[in-house]
Amino acid sequence: DVFGNQKAFEYAGTIRRDPVDKPLKLGALTCQFFSGFPYSPLAKNLSLKSPDMLYFSGDQIYEGNGGYPIKRFPVDTAILSYLGKWYMFGWAFGDMMRDVPTVCTPDDHDVFQGNLWGGEGVAKAPDIIQTDDRTGFAQTPKMVNAVNRTQCGHLPDPFDPTPIGQGMSVWYTSMNYGRISFAIVSDRIFKSGPDEVATWEGRKDHIKAPIAQKLIEKPGLQFLGNRQEDFLKEWVGDWNDADMKVLLSQTVFANAATHHGKFDGYLYGDMDSGGWPKSGRDRAIEIMRKGFVFQIAGDQHLPSIVQYGIENYRDAGWCFCTPAISIVYSRWFRPDELKIPVKNRPQHGLPNTGDYQDSFGNLNYVYAIGNPGNFSKVLNRYQFEQDKSAGFGFVVLDQKERSITMESWHFVADVVNPGSNDQHPGWPLTISQFDNYGRKAAAWLPDLKIEGEANPVVEVINQASGETEYIVRIKGNKFSPNVFGPGKYTVKVGYPEKELWKTMNDLSGVEQKNAGELVIKM
Repeated sequence: DVFGNQKAFEYAGTIRRDPVDKPLKLGALTCQFFSGFPYSPLAKNLSLKSPDMLYFSGDQIYEGNGGYPIKRFPVDTAILSYLGKWYMFGWAFGDMMRDVPTVCTPDDHDVFQGNLWGGEGVAKAPDIIQTDDRTGFAQTPKMVNAVNRTQCGHLPDPFDPTPIGQGMSVWYTSMNYGRISFAIVSDRIFKSGPDEVATWEGRKDHIKAPIAQKLIEKPGLQFLGNRQEDFLKEWVGDWNDADMKVLLSQTVFANAATHHGKFDGYLYGDMDSGGWPKSGRDRAIEIMRKGFVFQIAGDQHLPSIVQYGIENYRDAGWCFCTPAISIVYSRWFRPDELKIPVKNRPQHGLPNTGDYQDSFGNLNYVYAIGNPGNFSKVLNRYQFEQDKSAGFGFVVLDQKERSITMESWHFVADVVNPGSNDQHPGWPLTISQFDNYGRKAAAWLPDLKIEGEANPVVEVINQASGETEYIVRIKGNKFSPNVFGPGKYTVKVGYPEKELWKTMNDLSGVEQKNAGELVIKM
């Protein structure tokens, strides 16, 4: 202590056994504004769900948390200002995290910014530090690295630890847990800023009226960045000790909000969303679908389930954007009121769902949306969070059945004896791992019958391009590989843990399924 006396302190927890023999239950949380602190009903319900793993996707702190303002400079004062707010996160969820493995990733508010377009480590000019619509970090590298250290120091080593601009550290990485392969990425640090394309007056990131796509796209715009795209390509192909793949990011890769801040605050396009830049967004999703990757995200303060499209609606994977823990800035997705055409309303028939093209041209199938209710006259702070659609996400990843169940719980709910209103409308939903590549088949290769251990990995390669069409660990010993165009294909079947592979070349697709059988003896 300050008087020189030495005293030992203990902080005990449990190192759990890797849950490889049961479905992995994951609690997914985001955005902790202090109005609901310490989030007691939510924290209790999350504990009652007995998660095997927790994912905090960002905004573990907000600038106003703790009731005192941020201090940007000098740097040591900025770090101290951050740490006081960071401790509040530990007070709220520390008892759970001592026993439950936790992945934590910082987002924009964690580094004292309302929005962040990192530009791979660019520093903001001093005269624009207080604005949130320009490329660059407002804080110093020392402060940003302190945030990265406190929030990500427990993660596996980065895929490539080379610092970005100004010597800022990176933390994008992968890990296996419960036979689920997780990629952990940042959709902010490498992202281009709207000031690289915006020519309009006012906020550069807010598009208030329809605009030609060519005016907001140009060569070289980055979303995840070249380094993280290279990482994802390698990760998608690595199936060692993994049955399924999940991407953990900060935000959904779509502009799935029409109103911001206030009920009538219509905004045509928000460049802070994961829907821009479209070119980078499409590259990321195309890589993801090759591994049948499911995505979990947060940030938007608006729970949603979206299936992505690239060339056509629903030709890629699914994303669950989880509710915020506690909300200061609300968003809504209300395209029906705007008379935006909708097709393919899900069977549940809920409003504001179906096929929607967002303001950046992205094709999004919105299966469920958790719009806020009327919170203008609520006095109880917990009910206030409830009506603002606060809560937590919960995902059950069943490695044996290859199913993914998404749950979205209200801030105040009964998770033990749930009623029809304890989850946001449209939840729960269960999909198959194999639903995360929705592209329609153009042809079929011979059915594979593998004589060997169950659940090998199958990779289909287009011989003309040399590109992998997809790679996945199949369920069982039979698989009917489909392809997306004419030509010759190579199929590889194997067990990566044993470095045992068989390769079949010059396979041609036919228009009908059941195009014969190919027996593969391993």
